[in-house]
Amino acid sequence: MRSPMSLDSKISKLLENWPAKVISLVMAIFIMFLYNLTRLEQRVIIVPLNISEGHSYVPATEYPKTVRVIIRGDREQIYRVRESDIVASLDLARYSSEGVFRVPVKLERRGDALNIDPLELKAEPSEIPISFERLAAKRVAITPTFKGFLEQGYVLISYEILPSEISIEGPTSLVSSIKDISTDIIELSGKTSDFSLSVPLVKPSDLIRLVDANTVKFSAKIQIQERRVTLKNVPIYISNLDPSLTISDQLPSGKITLVPQPGQDETLASDASLQADFKGIVKPGLYSIPLTVNTPEGFEVEAYEPLALNVRLHSAPVLPTFH
Repeated sequence: MRSPMSLDSKISKLLENWPAKVISLVMAIFIMFLYNLTRLEQRVIIVPLNISEGHSYVPATEYPKTVRVIIRGDREQIYRVRESDIVASLDLARYSSEGVFRVPVKLERRGDALNIDPLELKAEPSEIPISFERLAAKRVAITPTFKGFLEQGYVLISYEILPSEISIEGPTSLVSSIKDISTDIIELSGKTSDFSLSVPLVKPSDLIRLVDANTVKFSAKIQIQERRVTLKNVPIYISNLDPSLTISDQLPSGKITLVPQPGQDETLASDASLQADFKGIVKPGLYSIPLTVNTPEGFEVEAYEPLALNVRLHSAPVLPTFH
């Protein structure tokens, strides 16, 4: 019978030619690694970036809102991973001074991605350079943005926006440059009557936060527009002046505003004139004679000036008679 090997003999046998055995083991592990590596496939998904901002310092430059995530794993497993199973985030709350910092993108597994192994995740880009500034705030007015034109013959006489101003927050340099916040487009095309609507506000930058509201109430008053014709240097005509009296002063000219009836030819308005009627005045002196407007047919008088003619009357010279 063969006697059993002693413990020392076994250890000696195990350590016999040990460098070659270690190299063989390393090679076997490496070959297994390469084999597993060739079995891994790659897939790319786009996921949103979750942002946690600080209270004193905020981003002053635009940054991407999504990030590419490269997934490597078993062919049958990686396609089980949905976009919602990978959470990408930027922790901006940790930065407490002004400057430019390279913020790392953190990736977290959720859902089905927790139970898949092997699974490699890599964000592209893995870091995002972001400039930080101190947080600032102020109140600004709201300005409407109109598009189109009212129906012909109508005019927007007034409008109201509630609230008329709001508070905004953001990086100091950007907040200081903003004078107002615009509404989304308010369509005027074809409008013929008063209207009200809720309108979203448009942020000038994603770095700006609207504190009070994201929408406002817009109310407009519309009415029919009356055409008007204004005449200047209108002559003042004298009527019924007594032959024994005369006007030595130069007569002024006047101004008339007329409203034409629908379809009326506005060029006919030039026939309008002012008239001073001296009927019943027979003595020299200083008089204020009310003026009247002679208007062409199809026009109404809205205003005119002067309302009266102030004039001094003198006795007319008596011409000699010859026999």
